[in-house]
Amino acid sequence: MPRSSRSIRETHWPNYATIVWTDDFDQASNLSRPGVFRLNMGVSRATFEKQVGGITDPDYAAMDRILPHPVYARQHWISILKPSDATVRDVVMPLLTEAHDRLAAQRVRNRAAK
Repeated sequence: MPRSSRSIRETHWPNYATIVWTDDFDQASNLSRPGVFRLNMGVSRATFEKQVGGITDPDYAAMDRILPHPVYARQHWISILKPSDATVRDVVMPLLTEAHDRLAAQRVRNRAAK
């Protein structure tokens, strides 16, 4: 018997990264521009502070820059619009790895606590 969409979402939530390409959730990034998408990643507090902690007035529509997430920055989410190949290789991939490893470790801890 197939699982309902609700149970699939619950099984895969929280995520460590998401990609959005519409302004359905917020308009801060102006994702309605052609070819623009936003990659969001949940990182550690230390990485969040290192990457975006000093940004006081972010331009959420700026491309190829690591920024605090326009909605979930308090949960240590960062984002980047339309990263270049070099940025993906040098910046985004290590951040994605951290985000994935952080969530995987959290899930292991949660299972051990049950």
